[in-house]
Amino acid sequence: MSRSPRFIPAATFINQSGHFSHNMFKKRSKKALSHVDWAMSLAVFLMYLAWFFIFVKPMLYPAINMGVLLDILDDGVRDELFQDVDRIKVFVPGSSEQYEPVIIPFTESWAESKIAHSADYFVIDGGKMFFLADMANRSYVQMYYPHTALRMSSPRPVIADEQQARSGDFTAFFDDVLLDRVYFDGETRLSGFKVEVDDTVLDGDGVFSNHTFLAKYQTEGDGINFSSYFFSENSRLYNYLVSNDFRNHSVAIEFAAYNYTYFYMDKLNKGELRYSIAPSCKYYTASFLDLYDANSGIMVAFDRNITLRLCTNDTNPSVRLEFDVSPGREYPLFISLHPGPAESVLNYPLHPVVGVTETLTTVSSEKVSLLKNRNYDYLKQVFHYPVARDFNITVAGDDVSASYGIAQPDIEDVYARRIEGMMLGKDYSQQRVLLTLRVW
Repeated sequence: MSRSPRFIPAATFINQSGHFSHNMFKKRSKKALSHVDWAMSLAVFLMYLAWFFIFVKPMLYPAINMGVLLDILDDGVRDELFQDVDRIKVFVPGSSEQYEPVIIPFTESWAESKIAHSADYFVIDGGKMFFLADMANRSYVQMYYPHTALRMSSPRPVIADEQQARSGDFTAFFDDVLLDRVYFDGETRLSGFKVEVDDTVLDGDGVFSNHTFLAKYQTEGDGINFSSYFFSENSRLYNYLVSNDFRNHSVAIEFAAYNYTYFYMDKLNKGELRYSIAPSCKYYTASFLDLYDANSGIMVAFDRNITLRLCTNDTNPSVRLEFDVSPGREYPLFISLHPGPAESVLNYPLHPVVGVTETLTTVSSEKVSLLKNRNYDYLKQVFHYPVARDFNITVAGDDVSASYGIAQPDIEDVYARRIEGMMLGKDYSQQRVLLTLRVW
């Protein structure tokens, strides 16, 4: 039996075709959707980047800018409100005197008007500084530069003119501004003072000057300058010799002394002065001589050993000092009239010790005051601060209060920094100061 050919119904084919067509559509739709997802993701990413750069990044910049602004203001404040002050301490070992004369070498290039000195009054002359120090309750004095301080004591003026200088019961008399004789404790203790230079008596133009607590007598002779300094509240004479023509000179200084009982040079050369009609002289190599009795004495001291001749006759002793003077050096001669025996002055002349120069970084009260009344634009120029930005500075301490700039706004983000400083008071006290910087 022949089989008839089998036909698939058209509906089934259509259905199958339709089914087939539906499957193809689904595959194609998934691929298209993936493209859409990718595009949307890219769009979202680009929108995020745009949002980051438009909104977030500008918010990060102010933190960086504010730090820079604080650094700028910090630098400006340190330049304009801070000040380095040099301090030098001078120690005076061996003294407890209320009015101790102190002489130190001084070669600093400091303007005298800007030096603050705890001794209150001082004189700078000939490469030296002179002052009276109250050493009764301290071991050192100090000076500051530049600084302004209150003077805690009144000056002790010396009574002096070209012929004489007087302090209490001590009077030095001068002849043509060169020392001649000394009066102390009711008697003439030194007389006939003269200086010989190369066997010729020193003579020349004399210059007198009065510096309140200090009188200066200077003779400018042939070959030698001889200077004498007389302090108030004292019975001492500080003398200096220096060659003025860059040549070597032989110098001799002579004087007669009161008829003291004893002499002292050192532990080996000391004893009683013997007076007789026949003059007697003896030579020593020494740097110190004190002639004294139970009540008072006269001391002569040099800074090095020299030839010293001590003579006596029937009334009084006489002294001759011999030494050479070389150019470029100064030769000090110290003369002191003192109460009591030699033991009371064996530590004289004193040798002050000058300390090293210290530098203190301080907030300057003067600079703080000067900027108080300046306008805001000027302050920005002074502190090198950007014109488009704002700031405020406050300075607070025990004796200082100041504010610069404008008030801090409430709606702005404000960045701040604190600086701790020290201010030197007019009484030399060190006071803590706090500076607060604000920028926006």
